[in-house]
Amino acid sequence: MTYAVISNWTSTVSIQSTEGDPMRAMARDRFAPGVIALGALNVYFIAITDTSFHVVTIYPDEATAVAATERQNAIRGDAAAALPVRMVSDVRGNVFASQ
Repeated sequence: MTYAVISNWTSTVSIQSTEGDPMRAMARDRFAPGVIALGALNVYFIAITDTSFHVVTIYPDEATAVAATERQNAIRGDAAAALPVRMVSDVRGNVFASQ
């Protein structure tokens, strides 16, 4: 059964603006590959509002997600240090339905 980790973030700049271009590029080119390297199957950066987004990470199972926790937290710290973002919260759980 796959396992999801969903983090909620805020930004001090507009995610969709040209000011947000570097942030989107770093998410795509640096942070997403870093999370995939931890064993994730997929990672999605989803704009919720102009200044907030969720990161949805899908792992093959809970054990892989738990094993990746410390390194995933380090990646989150790198993101907060490199970008005008702050993680607000995260939730975790088994995916019980998908297609």
